[in-house]
Amino acid sequence: MKMPLRHIACACTLFTVAVSAQSATLVASYSFNDTLAANEASAPALVSINPLWLNQFEDAIVNGVSQRVFRWDGDGENATDNAGLQLDATDLVSYDNYSVELTFEFLETAQFGGGWRRILDTQNRQSDNGFYVSPEDTLQVFPEVSGTTPFFTPGFHTVVLTNFVNGGIREVKGYLDGNLELESDTDQLNLDNVNNPDHLLHFFLDNTASIAQQEFADGRIASLKLYDGIFVPPPIPEPQTYLLMLAGLAGLAWATRRAHR
Repeated sequence: MKMPLRHIACACTLFTVAVSAQSATLVASYSFNDTLAANEASAPALVSINPLWLNQFEDAIVNGVSQRVFRWDGDGENATDNAGLQLDATDLVSYDNYSVELTFEFLETAQFGGGWRRILDTQNRQSDNGFYVSPEDTLQVFPEVSGTTPFFTPGFHTVVLTNFVNGGIREVKGYLDGNLELESDTDQLNLDNVNNPDHLLHFFLDNTASIAQQEFADGRIASLKLYDGIFVPPPIPEPQTYLLMLAGLAGLAWATRRAHR
C-alpha cells in the first residue's frame, strides 16, 4: 500500500524530532519573562551576577518576535565586575553527561581580553579553559577546538553545548544555529571537577583566577535550557529551504484538488 506524501512528510518530521530528543531529558528551562525562576517547579532559579547593578529585563526582537529578555551589563576590565548568570546544577544532571541550549546575543565585541567572550564556565571561574566566542568570531572550546561559522554581533543565536564522558569516551560538541561547529575529545567541561565542588554553571562570566581575566562582553539572553543527557538540536532551515517547503505544499494542494475533481 502506498502512503500519501503528506503522511510520509509528517512521519519523517516526527522521526527526526524523536531521534533528536530520545537521549536527553529537559530538567530546567528559563524564559526570562521578568523572572529568573525556572519554568519547572523542581528546578532552581538562576542567580543574577550583577556587581554594577545594571542587569535588567527588557524587550527585544528575537527571531522576528518581540519578547522579554534578560540583559547582563558589566565591565570587562576587572573580572570581579563581570555580569552574567549562575546556576546550581547539583542533582539536576549527570555531571559528565549533560547539554546546555542558549538563545542569546552579545551586544559588543570584547572591550578587553583580546576579543575573547566567555559563554560558559564549568570550573567555578578558576580556570581560563571553557566555552567562548573567539577573536575570530567563531565558537571555541578553549584550548581544544574551534568552529568555522561566523558568530555575528549583535544578533541572537542559538548555541548548544553537549558534554559526554563515559566508559573511556570523551566527547564535547558545539552547535551554532542548529549546525555542528566543533567536536573535541576532552573532559574539561565535566561539572564534578576539582575546581567546582558545588557543580555551578556560570554564563558569560570570565575567570577570576588563573590567566586572561578580561574575556567578557555585555549581552542579552532570551532562553536557557539544561538537559540531562545529550541533546541534538534540529537543523535550522535556510531561507531557500522554506521556499522549497512552500513550493511543496502548493504542489500538494494542487494535486489534492485534481484528485477530487
